[in-house]
Amino acid sequence: MADEADKTGSDEELYDFGGAQWDLNSETDREILRFILSQALYGEATGVYCGKSLYSAGSLEAARFYLRQAKQELAHLSLFADIFRQLDMKPLPAHWVIRLLSSHNNYYPLKVLMEHAIGEGMVLDIFKDLLLQTLPDSDPRVPLIKKKLRVVCREEEEHVAWGEKETRRLLAEQPWLRTPYYGLVELQMAVLPFMVRAFEKQAGTHPVLKHLPGFLEHVRSRVYRQSKELGIVPQRAPSTPKRALAMGYGLALFVRSQFARSKSTLEKTYISELGLDGSRPPPVDDVHTNGVSAHAE
Repeated sequence: MADEADKTGSDEELYDFGGAQWDLNSETDREILRFILSQALYGEATGVYCGKSLYSAGSLEAARFYLRQAKQELAHLSLFADIFRQLDMKPLPAHWVIRLLSSHNNYYPLKVLMEHAIGEGMVLDIFKDLLLQTLPDSDPRVPLIKKKLRVVCREEEEHVAWGEKETRRLLAEQPWLRTPYYGLVELQMAVLPFMVRAFEKQAGTHPVLKHLPGFLEHVRSRVYRQSKELGIVPQRAPSTPKRALAMGYGLALFVRSQFARSKSTLEKTYISELGLDGSRPPPVDDVHTNGVSAHAE
């Protein structure tokens, strides 16, 4: 099983690479790792999208989350830049699948599901399962790299938790989202194999790459399990026509979401959000203790 030292606090079972590791002195392995790390670097660069999310935050809780996430993602960007320097690598452009899965969505119900719950969940699979297990500790550069990755993993877990929490809330408020959500999960799983096609020819003999089919199936199974727990994927597999209908519905909603515009609302709701109109208790973060704000440095 995966090394206990490479777990980051999640109880989720990791995929077992059976001790397979990259050879950081091999040009072939370095090129593959450069590709993987380049996708991660691009994903962290999209942290700038948090600015749009902060602008359109529907609550103070959401605003605080996106403010915190923006700081974390930009810090992650620097951490991955450090990793590139430590490994003496130069980044590649992002793969089209990563660009698609990382794209910002102004339609909040799709943002929390596709970007946070599902998207960042798959990022965690790459970091925790693939990189933390397969980077060789025998290389003197790797322990510090893994330390950086564990920091990233802990914070990405927060982002996934936020996405799951908001997805559950939205499904409770808007049950009609369940069908397009399911269709979108199926569509995301359908494009996933395109990411690994470039390595299929090498997969048979390479100690790490030969695990790609199993790892891909592990990711798919985890996403379906996560989606079932969120109430998106039916417990019993739907018929092919129903699945196709859901995918069509999901695709239509995704296309429609591309025309959504960010709208600021907090300037209209801040009084009630702060509990100053008596409609709700004040947020915990805003409670003053001994006359000192909880936000005071």
